[in-house]
Amino acid sequence: MRLIGLSIVGLATLVGASASAQTFGPPIAGVCLLSRAGAISASRAGQSLQAQLRQMQGSLNADLAQRRASLDQQRRVLEAQQGVIAPIEFQRQLASLNQQAQTLDQQQNARFIAAQTRGQQQVDRTLNEALSRVITRNACSVVIERDNAYGWNNAMDITPVTAREMDGVLQTVSIQ
Repeated sequence: MRLIGLSIVGLATLVGASASAQTFGPPIAGVCLLSRAGAISASRAGQSLQAQLRQMQGSLNADLAQRRASLDQQRRVLEAQQGVIAPIEFQRQLASLNQQAQTLDQQQNARFIAAQTRGQQQVDRTLNEALSRVITRNACSVVIERDNAYGWNNAMDITPVTAREMDGVLQTVSIQ
């Protein structure tokens, strides 16, 4: 579940990235700037994905806590019987409980990652479709990642219009 938390934190960091820059000179015809992370986070599909991932993380954490409590209870019962059963049998049963806990963590992480991947693929397809339309409309000869630029003329930034175009393509992501 640590991986899930790191994924959410990483995505939240991208969402919170600042988009302000000093405006430099006149716009250059055919040069467009896009913040991929900014377009996704501003789009309804990106917001839907984040909300669903947070909800899923909460649900998976609750389910994991419940299952872990059951395993912990079994471990306590086993430890109470430690003096009664053979040491080799105690170690075998303890190893089995530990393996079950590890498998449970791995399954929950795999479920989250699979859902996250499905949702991100939908968002990526939506971004590509929207971006294709915006590039054609704005006659972009080259599109540069805005987040790597020190400064730009805001007239070259196609991020907001791309986010709006994404809203026209897809508003809700399905991660199930």
